[in-house]
Amino acid sequence: HFLYYSSLLIGDSQTMSAEAGVLGVPFIRYNDFVGKISYLNELENVYKLGYGINTSNEDYMISIVKKIISKNDIKKLYINRRDKMLKDKIDYSSFLSWVINNYPNSIKVMKENQDYKYNFK
Repeated sequence: HFLYYSSLLIGDSQTMSAEAGVLGVPFIRYNDFVGKISYLNELENVYKLGYGINTSNEDYMISIVKKIISKNDIKKLYINRRDKMLKDKIDYSSFLSWVINNYPNSIKVMKENQDYKYNFK
């Protein structure tokens, strides 16, 4: 609950940053793994849910904090971005349930048509 109702997350944790992004909370991930983790690159560069900033770039980090907190409609903007990201993804729980409940036929279906997973949106 604390993270969901936050206005911004600033930290060095990959996991907390991803959680914030999925909740529609802007994040600033301030560490030296920037650019090295694909799912965070996607959240940052494709969906614009946060920023990865290297620790050698403190001034840029401060400017991004100011930019984010100066916007009045920031929560709505990031919720809209989050909704777009979720719309692009499949419901993995439903997909995995289908795979398990229909095994081994589900494996055959996926080998024949890898796009079948998009039935689980």
